[in-house]
This record gives sequence, C-alpha cells and structure tokens, in this order.
Amino acid sequence: MKILAALKKIKHLDRKIKKTLARIEKWCSYVVDNEEDPAPVYNEHDIKKMQQQIGDWAESIGVIRHGLHLTNVRTKVQFDGKEMSIDELLVFQKVVLPEKKKALRVLRRKEKGGYGNTASKDSWVVMQYDPKKRDMDIEKLELLEEELDTLLDNLNIETDIVGL
Repeated sequence: MKILAALKKIKHLDRKIKKTLARIEKWCSYVVDNEEDPAPVYNEHDIKKMQQQIGDWAESIGVIRHGLHLTNVRTKVQFDGKEMSIDELLVFQKVVLPEKKKALRVLRRKEKGGYGNTASKDSWVVMQYDPKKRDMDIEKLELLEEELDTLLDNLNIETDIVGL
C-alpha cells in the first residue's frame, strides 16, 4: 500500500467512526411517549456491534499509522544535497522552515511604526540587516518549501508502506 492510499484509508475510517458514533449517541437512549411510538432503529445488540466496529476500525488506523511512522523513519531520500528521512523532511517542512521565515520577517524598520514622531531632527535610523538580503533569503526559503512540497507529494504517491 502506498502512503497516499494509507492516508485516504485513515480518512475514510475516521469518517466511518464519526458516523457510527453519531448513531450510537442518537440511539443508545430514547424517549417513548406512548405505546404507538415506532420501535427504535437500533437495539442494544446493534449498539454493542457498532462499538465493536469502532474498536476494530481504530485498531486498523493504529496499524496503518504505525506503518506510516516506520516508513517515514526508514525511507531515506536526497534533498538539498543531503540524505534525509521522510520524517526529517516533515519536521523541516512543518517546524524549521516556518521558524526561519519568521526570524527573517521580523527584520523591519522600526520608525515606520510610529517611532518617527518622538525622534529629534538629529536622529537617524540604524539598520542592522540588509533588506535586500532578507528578501532574497525569504525567497530562497519559499523556493525550498516548494521543492519540498513537490518531493513529499511524489513520495506519497510512490513510496510503499513498511510492514503492510
């Protein structure tokens, strides 16, 4: 099974679990006003079967997720001149790149935010960064993000899950 198929299966099982939970919630208890009320759609035996189904589906999700984790750790690929696991790439995508971009985006001129009114005529702005270099560095990170997205998309389609 490929990574993409596994992710779809997990999503499908999640939907089935939510739908079945809603049925259990609706039919585990009900009010009967009179003798003429229709019988409930599900009885106690059906509720127990639905609970068992949810447990089975959750176990299936656990097996698939375990396979995904193993695959992410064991599968090595080349990215940006280095050999990295899929797990390392995901951490790089979700944690490292956004933080690096944040660190670059905070480099701004302060006087534009209202500090200009309190400064005297003899004051001047001291910038401890190069705005052009900052913009180029942000652009490089965004290109790296695009490359990484493409690589991870291809890996999701091509990579078999370990153990499944």
